[in-house]
Amino acid sequence: MNLRSEAKLSKLWLLLGILVLVHLVLCPGLCCAQHLIELTPSLLVRETYDDNIYLDATDEQSDYITTVTPSLSLQLLSENTHLEMLYAPTFVWYNKEDQNNTVRHSGTAILGHDFTQYLTFDLSDTYIKSEEPMEETEEVENVRDTRDTYQRNAFSASLGCLFGPEDLFTVGFRHSLLKNEDPAVDDGKIRNPFSTVTYWFNLTNAVELDYEYTDAIFWRGDDEEPGDDYTGHGAGMRYVHRFTQHATGSLAYHFTNRHFDGETEGYNVHEGSIGLQQALAHDLSLSVGGGYFVQKNDESDDQTGYSYNASAGKSFERGSFFIGGAGGWDEAYLEAERRGFSRYWSIQARLEYQIVAPVAAYGGWSYRLDKGEDEEGEDRQWGSWRRNCGLTWTFLRWFSLSLDYTYADREDDVEAEDYTDHRFMLNLTASKLWQW
Repeated sequence: MNLRSEAKLSKLWLLLGILVLVHLVLCPGLCCAQHLIELTPSLLVRETYDDNIYLDATDEQSDYITTVTPSLSLQLLSENTHLEMLYAPTFVWYNKEDQNNTVRHSGTAILGHDFTQYLTFDLSDTYIKSEEPMEETEEVENVRDTRDTYQRNAFSASLGCLFGPEDLFTVGFRHSLLKNEDPAVDDGKIRNPFSTVTYWFNLTNAVELDYEYTDAIFWRGDDEEPGDDYTGHGAGMRYVHRFTQHATGSLAYHFTNRHFDGETEGYNVHEGSIGLQQALAHDLSLSVGGGYFVQKNDESDDQTGYSYNASAGKSFERGSFFIGGAGGWDEAYLEAERRGFSRYWSIQARLEYQIVAPVAAYGGWSYRLDKGEDEEGEDRQWGSWRRNCGLTWTFLRWFSLSLDYTYADREDDVEAEDYTDHRFMLNLTASKLWQW
């Protein structure tokens, strides 16, 4: 199936979701059930100064970027159905590098429907079209070194069957699509049918089983060969013990397999882990976990390493605080930069605080270090920093004004991939909620 067909298919899924919405929400809701409609139109005007718009290591180009983003959010609630839809085009003007002028697009549709007390359906579709080199994701290493437009679409649908008070069987399908205007960057799609089952033997002991199949295909617009296609399997088992209503522990094992069509070396990953989740109070939560993984390669030496995750969140009268970290192994193939398998560790923190009633402050910090291989099979290491802070002033009920500063830095063994970037943003937002 070619890219144009894939794009049409993604739009078809979104259209089907809208049609399901009309049938399941509007008709039953208007006829025999209570319903709530929330409509939120918004307008965001932003002025940005960026001192390195191409994320170049040596030739830094600065520019002022003006954006205007009208958006419309719709939420429909009825007895058995929940729908959220958001669409936001962004009109972009560059002061100097005006060849980059464009229109970004962002859209999301989320649909949940209870056919019966025991059978539920969930669907989501997210689409983004942008030229921003730093993709809006929690993963700090997801960057590009051009302003060429790219498009992403992520679709997911699942059907859940409740066969006990907390026993659940779920089957579903995920589809991810990436299209790049830059012909030297791989386009691709990844398809993932999956299933999970959770069974509680009693009030304190449960087991969770999951399986996922992966089929990844890549192509590109120039005469170069794209990255190798691959297929894979993922299967896991987790034992859960509930110590109290607010504390649970778990033991887990997960197996991942990757088989590539070309010369890329395949591998299997075996990982075991242990975890603990604790709600210490209504405003304080803690989660910790650790494990060990073994990557068995088809030809080269095996790799081993530790995995961990830890997070703590605290809410207080005027704000909240979060700190967390994770480490282990990762893989990245459907990206602007195909990094493959890597080991990593990361840490992040965020603080939000209401200074006075109309003024709030926030700040965040994150770092991630990856270790993998370059195209020649040599060891490679890269670390990515992000820091940001800002102030937001809310006035006249429906308006807000904010000033934001973001710093990004990457240190890479491949010097051409290094960059440092500073961004200052002034945002004016108008938004109003309407309810029926």
